[in-house]
Amino acid sequence: MNLRSVAGKLASSLLLFLFFTGSAFSQKQISLQGMWKFRLDQDKQFDAAVKLPGTTDQAQKGTKTSGPDYGILSRAYKYVGPAWYSREINVPAGWKGKDIQLFLERVMWESQVFVDDKPIGTQDALAVPHVHLLGKLTPGKHKLTLRINNDLIYNIGDKGHVYTEYTQSIWNGVVGKIELQVRENTRIENLQVYPDAKSKIVKLKLKVANAAPTNVNYAITDLQTGKNVFKKQLQLTGQQAQDQTLNLDFPIKLWDEFTPNRYRISATLQNSDAVSSDFGFRNISHTSSKIMINDAPVFMRGNLDCVHFPLTGYPPCDVAEWERIFKIYKSYGLNHVRFHSWCPPEEAFEAADKLGIYIQAETIWIDWWMTSPPKDRPDMLTKGLPEGLGKNPSADKFVQAELQRILDAYGNHPSFTMLCIGNELGNSDFDVMQEWIKKLKNGDNRRLYAVSTARKIMPVDDFSVTHNIPGIGGTYGLQGAKTDYDLEKNYSRSTIPIIAHEVGQFPVYPLWSEINKYTGVLKARNLEQCRQSAISNGILNRDVDFHNASGALQKVLYKGFIENFYRTPSCAGFEMLSMQDYQGQGEALVGWLDAFYDDKGTTSAAYFKQYNNHVVPLARFKNFVWQNTETFSAKLQVTNYGAKDLTNAVKWELVDGKKQILAQGTTAPVLIKRGEVKDIEEIKASLANINQAQSLTLKVSLPGTAYHNDWSLWVYPAQLPVAPVSAVTETDKLDDATLDALEKGGTVLVYAAKLGKPEAFRTIFFSPLFWSNVFFPGQENTTLGSVIDAKHAALRDFPTDTYSDWQWESISRGRSFKLADWPAEMQPIIQPISDFHINEKLGSLMECRVGKGRLLICGYDIADSKNPVGKQLKYSLLKYLNSNEFNPKVQIDTAMLRKTFPLIKQAESKIPVPAEFENALLYVKAGSNVPKEGGQYNYNRRSDASVLTRNTKFNTKGVEAVWRWDNNAAWFGKSMEIEINPPQGVIGELYIHFADWNNESRDAAIWLEGREFTTGKLDKTGKWIKLFVMREDTNDGKLILRVNSLAGSNAMIDELVLVEKK
Repeated sequence: MNLRSVAGKLASSLLLFLFFTGSAFSQKQISLQGMWKFRLDQDKQFDAAVKLPGTTDQAQKGTKTSGPDYGILSRAYKYVGPAWYSREINVPAGWKGKDIQLFLERVMWESQVFVDDKPIGTQDALAVPHVHLLGKLTPGKHKLTLRINNDLIYNIGDKGHVYTEYTQSIWNGVVGKIELQVRENTRIENLQVYPDAKSKIVKLKLKVANAAPTNVNYAITDLQTGKNVFKKQLQLTGQQAQDQTLNLDFPIKLWDEFTPNRYRISATLQNSDAVSSDFGFRNISHTSSKIMINDAPVFMRGNLDCVHFPLTGYPPCDVAEWERIFKIYKSYGLNHVRFHSWCPPEEAFEAADKLGIYIQAETIWIDWWMTSPPKDRPDMLTKGLPEGLGKNPSADKFVQAELQRILDAYGNHPSFTMLCIGNELGNSDFDVMQEWIKKLKNGDNRRLYAVSTARKIMPVDDFSVTHNIPGIGGTYGLQGAKTDYDLEKNYSRSTIPIIAHEVGQFPVYPLWSEINKYTGVLKARNLEQCRQSAISNGILNRDVDFHNASGALQKVLYKGFIENFYRTPSCAGFEMLSMQDYQGQGEALVGWLDAFYDDKGTTSAAYFKQYNNHVVPLARFKNFVWQNTETFSAKLQVTNYGAKDLTNAVKWELVDGKKQILAQGTTAPVLIKRGEVKDIEEIKASLANINQAQSLTLKVSLPGTAYHNDWSLWVYPAQLPVAPVSAVTETDKLDDATLDALEKGGTVLVYAAKLGKPEAFRTIFFSPLFWSNVFFPGQENTTLGSVIDAKHAALRDFPTDTYSDWQWESISRGRSFKLADWPAEMQPIIQPISDFHINEKLGSLMECRVGKGRLLICGYDIADSKNPVGKQLKYSLLKYLNSNEFNPKVQIDTAMLRKTFPLIKQAESKIPVPAEFENALLYVKAGSNVPKEGGQYNYNRRSDASVLTRNTKFNTKGVEAVWRWDNNAAWFGKSMEIEINPPQGVIGELYIHFADWNNESRDAAIWLEGREFTTGKLDKTGKWIKLFVMREDTNDGKLILRVNSLAGSNAMIDELVLVEKK
């Protein structure tokens, strides 16, 4: 026997034994990723297998679906209810006598755990991992079983994005990390880190399981350098909850969007049990208008995340994927994300920490319209019909627990800067919710808090995300074709920072090729249905043109929205509804990215960052349209939300289409303080040398930096050339004489802005419709801008692009005509883009032959226009009609023209409407038709004088009578209710004039769709009350106003007005 050989083999065996046993002792986690046995709840046997992490949808379990779901993407396989997952686990020998826990990241919704068929526990968090303590398991094999139930565990409804089919889908499974973890008997269960850079300390709040006196070793690592910068040993007591403070001795680097410096703290007990957490040195506070990070003002440039992941149907639990997403944010100048009614997994916080993104997390969305069954809108039926928070014990229990779980799980992340209970909690008890927030704030001061978005501002709120400041006014909007306006008069009256809510709700026509991208669990059958309607209406091949033109208009309008915020010094920021398409609630394709975060080709990152960046040059001017008799003027400003004060010159140029500089200037270096909207100077440029209509570009830049911005302008000659003697007949009606002239070979220009039956035309609008014609039906506007044949000879003297830019705004009045019955070859010169749910073929400028004659039909109201834009378009059209180029190809018979263009006289109002209300949907002079003599009169609807447009109606209850005094009249009653029936989905303002004719100091309570207000004490002059009307208020075609008298003999209303905001 060779002893050396035997000894060698023994030594090798011993090394292998030590290696493997050492690995078993040191191994802290065992991944359970892989195949699991599977059965649905109704099945008896585990006769299938699925992969976890994953979902039943991905495994194609449940019901295979067919056909589209209304207004949303469709799950290819759908299952709601309990599903069972089982597998064998092998507990290492080294884990003997130690506590083992099961870590399940991202579960929908309830998980029950069984070991060897014995129940262990149940958890039901949606936002944070489920961690089940399995106890001390014997080494060797065990059977592990999960029962996961994705049904409605608590009655929060199914419209909030944490649990919804709107976007992510109601999947069943576990989609993140799945592993067994071993822990020592005494261990740190939770470690909360409170860094204080000013005091150079870190306060720690620990929760210790089976606490006993022991040493704890702390170490802090700088994650930017990888170097250990701090070590300290302290003593733990036998208390479950205990605080400790570390006095730091290293140079501290702060965390913010510019320098996202991160640290990692580890805490290792004497028994080797260890925990760690990433954190950053960042404090947050606020002034009356700004959120402050490290005592410096920041401007929240945000986007909503509504869980758009159509390939998987759930959010990624992968840091790299969230880094990819947040790098896209940064490329467009964004620094903030609001997770609308949900909270992301920890990997999102980690990526945001790394890249410098400010996160707002939420839990829920319950609003009025979810609480009762909607009439005629099955798509809006909310599962469980949940009552609001504070009135809903089931949801109350869940939300309070979930909020605390979110703070415990993600509270150390410096990116976690804001927490809000949820979205638009209109039917909730705000006093109850305020107490919840107070409790959270008292326990954790590391972020800002708010009760709800967009409904009510409470004293506890540190900030508010809203589209309307109660009692003050709106937070965003466009004011026409100009830039010399802002929103300071509203924002400056707030006592907390206001962030504009869900900005940019203008959809873009889809590319049908996008349908092919839906290769995962969610299918775009809804878009397939829309594509089929495009085929039926003969416009399938126009999708690229429609997409590009509607996307270009969206780009122009979003620029207008965003620059308005930058011009407003007291604005705290904004949140776009979605830079990516929102595929829920009727397919609101409002993004410049698709649902996959891919560029749609309509708005480049470079262009977007011109007006959405740390530093933004701005120009205020009175109009995008000028005449050559005017001197162009603009006031230059620069907004600085960068990392420091900036001293720089400002350069401007006015450039024509041939790149020739018409005027220019450069200022001396100017100090622009951090957080300042700085007035630079007023610039002027003569336009006298411009003799032909043309487009100019105003460019403003900061030399030596990347910051620049530009605006298109249009200049028209005030005096146009004298038109030659013309054989063109101009008319605003298609009567027998006009048709006869056409039959005989005449040339006719018809101004058709007031022609046509309602069923034959669509009103021309400059802006696109709101959101979606499916989710907000009843909108008068059904279009997404226009496609323009910019090279057509009819527009040769009217400079334009292929889409409707700002020069079109002032003449975008009139009508476009439905061409479904016209010859298929009819191709309008200008074609308004019908919403892709409707796909009508429309024309607002088109030419044809009639008999031997030639006809040009213009739906824009330019017949007698003194507007320089209308004058120029009219000139260009007439010049074309007088040329040999006017040679229409499509023949139209007179019967079709008579059918399409009858002249219908509009009825005139029987009562004078004040100028400020001239476009009102409803204007009521209460009781003004009763006799002129003073006194009391019985009331009926004929007592009122009213103007109602767009089929708006109203009814009253509780009006006791009409009182007439002097030249006035009013309804009166102790308790009155007015139901207004406007077009569905309109947004606007409701004006109510309360009277107090005999100076009784009347006072009244007002409820608009459940939101409560008061008039306050009135006097003899009365008082106008203005209430904001949300789209959610009118989505059912009803607006309910209730008034109760609080003081005086009754409440009195003499005028009622509803004005639509477009």
